[in-house]
Amino acid sequence: MAAFFCPQTEELSGQHWYGISYLRLSKLGKRYESESIDNQRKLIHEFVQRHPEITLVGERVDDGYTGTNYDRPGFQGVMDAIREKKANCVIVKDLSRLGREYIETGKYLETVFPDMGIRFISVNDDLDSEHMPLCDDISIPIKNIMNEAYCRSLSQKLRAQFRVQRKAGEFLGAFACYGYLKDPADKHKLIIDEYAAMVVRTIFQLKMEGYSQQAIANYLSSEGVLPPAAYKQQQGLKYQSGFQAVGDNNAWSPVAVRAILENPIYIGTLVQGKRGTPNYKIKQMKLRSKEDWCVVEKNHAPIISEELFTSVQHLLSLDTRTSPSKKVVQPLAGMLYCADCGRAMCRRSVKRGNRTFYYYVCSTHKRSKLCSSHSISQTALEDVVLRAIQKQIEMVVDIDQLIHEIGQKSIQAAKHRQLDMTIEEKEKQITEQKEYRMRLLEAFHDDLISRTEYDMMRQRYTQRIDALQASLASLHERRQALEEGAADTRNWVAEYTKFRKIDKLTREMVAGLIRRITVSEGKQITIQFNYADELASYQQMIAAAAKEVG
Repeated sequence: MAAFFCPQTEELSGQHWYGISYLRLSKLGKRYESESIDNQRKLIHEFVQRHPEITLVGERVDDGYTGTNYDRPGFQGVMDAIREKKANCVIVKDLSRLGREYIETGKYLETVFPDMGIRFISVNDDLDSEHMPLCDDISIPIKNIMNEAYCRSLSQKLRAQFRVQRKAGEFLGAFACYGYLKDPADKHKLIIDEYAAMVVRTIFQLKMEGYSQQAIANYLSSEGVLPPAAYKQQQGLKYQSGFQAVGDNNAWSPVAVRAILENPIYIGTLVQGKRGTPNYKIKQMKLRSKEDWCVVEKNHAPIISEELFTSVQHLLSLDTRTSPSKKVVQPLAGMLYCADCGRAMCRRSVKRGNRTFYYYVCSTHKRSKLCSSHSISQTALEDVVLRAIQKQIEMVVDIDQLIHEIGQKSIQAAKHRQLDMTIEEKEKQITEQKEYRMRLLEAFHDDLISRTEYDMMRQRYTQRIDALQASLASLHERRQALEEGAADTRNWVAEYTKFRKIDKLTREMVAGLIRRITVSEGKQITIQFNYADELASYQQMIAAAAKEVG
């Protein structure tokens, strides 16, 4: 912001001073009336009125800018006015308004301004280079150091405060993620934006049905659904995307679709602190390591289920592509692997007369013949997989019925006992590993093993102990949830039963229920189902509960 009151066209005379006032207010400074722009302006004008040798010819303002660097438009305007010989005197309220970075501030006061013949005045600090060279005033370096120390202290306090807020699950972003709004009653809480949430659910559902990110983007654009940035702007928010738009700003991109599909915020998990600066002097944001991210689960209302999110993450990890003439991938795409070499199976076609037949073959065989073909018909394979899924669904339905017959309380009691037994076993394993580590130290002291052997083996035992303790902590959390009466949702059962009446293999069915399929040379098919551990656990608990009841 600039204001010049009486522009000078001729070269300035050294007998009279043409002053330019510089006013700065940081974002934090807006809390304090004494540091307001109006207050600074008033104080400088009163000073100039008492000094007739100074004519105030201009003003430059930086409102909302930090003093830890000099890359500010207002300050650069001051330097431009000096170079253009419109001013030969710079006036500030105090040194902290000029800047709070010790080295850079000292450079301007002791070198830049004197070399350019500039008179510098800091009103509240009673500093005037006309009366004493600033390099001779011992108070200036001290004040600069104090100003920088203030910045360092403030930065540390703010970082600590933000860390506390993030750990408490308070949202600190300027804009809520697509699908959510800031709660009007508390800007640090997120509430669901029903319209955008409906779009998010559609995106996840289309992905489960086999649509590629590009196909999903094309569908949303054709339906007139605004992408996240345009939607926020339509809602009256002053939002600017970090991505450079190419073409139509109202068109969805596969990048935007994937960003939504990968974001755990939609299952109620808030991830913050992913980017930051090393310290208050460096302004460029950098991506932090995942260990430094602040993750708070079950922080706000979810838009989709955890099961759906997990299935979609698995789909995104698969190496699949969509045929140019198709919108969706094949039901088994990315799920098939050779049982011998472990490489993915690829789909091929062969024409016989007017008919086209499709089959899967080992990709290693196709490229180098270093593995056998493992060839299998797509139709035959899909039929086998469909029947296997139907049998698995029947098993889950039977278990669900048994749960209702035996009673939920009996199942809960069985869960308690099973968890207690598992916790006891984990604690026993931790004790054993700690004893082994202690004996290792004794062996080292008795010169039975070298220092290198000791360090290597101790690290191995420590890693085992850490893994066991993490597992034990998770078990205690589950035990605590049971004691507090947490509801047994059994969402995985619903994932199976919703396909109970389907008699055709679909991408959604495969993505939701199957983790991996392997094919051996003898056409033996092995299917790894999702929720296999949950199913086995329930079978064990039902068997234990049934014995007690009967």
